[in-house]
Amino acid sequence: MATTTRSPGAEEHEALDFDLLDDRVRALRRCSLFAHWPPERLTEAAVAVQVRRYARGAQVFAGNPQRREVFVVASGRIEVSRGTASGKRFARNIIGPGEILGLIRLLARVPLHYDYHAYDDSVLLHLPSDALMGSLDAEPILWRDLALLLCERHGENMRFLNDQALGTLEQRMAAALVELAGMHGLIEDGVMELGLRLPQEQLGAMLGVTRQSVNRVLRALEHRGTIGTDYNRIIIRDFSALCDVAARRG
Repeated sequence: MATTTRSPGAEEHEALDFDLLDDRVRALRRCSLFAHWPPERLTEAAVAVQVRRYARGAQVFAGNPQRREVFVVASGRIEVSRGTASGKRFARNIIGPGEILGLIRLLARVPLHYDYHAYDDSVLLHLPSDALMGSLDAEPILWRDLALLLCERHGENMRFLNDQALGTLEQRMAAALVELAGMHGLIEDGVMELGLRLPQEQLGAMLGVTRQSVNRVLRALEHRGTIGTDYNRIIIRDFSALCDVAARRG
């Protein structure tokens, strides 16, 4: 019988009824920002939460792009992206359950540069920025958790910019696959598979290159036995080798 487990850094989530306060508390607790919050503050946040459901492809904040709310992914996945009037699209990442997005919306007068779309059918827990700020101000030690999370995000963005500026396309591809595996990877019978649909067009949008360029690099990695591909599925056959490629520069 096949055995399936999450890769390191990912987590199984039992089914929750997000309309129930206790289950909203559990869902928030899975987010690193709220993991160590005292119960009364976490319940306070869960009371302020609005549960919203999004069909695949739906845009978050479609009705009011400037709305000052953060949100936690309770189920499904969200694509963080940006498009231009000419139709060019850049996808920064695909975010799964337990992650919080929109923290820049805690600031009142900052231009918002990214769009959010449901990559799969998704449930999001929207928390008004004023409610989150009120909890943080009421117990200032909790600002430490926010500061550490933002420092971690800053480090990730700096590594991403470094890869974009200095890495070869193969290195950037490997780094993207390693990052996605950390969030969405599934291990079955000792083989890691990215647990999400990943068309070549999507990878191209994440790397800023054409589908043909993506196909060429995937074929090279597959030829060396590092990965396997099968119609929008990517299997990582040698994770260590993939990490080695991701760590190279030039």
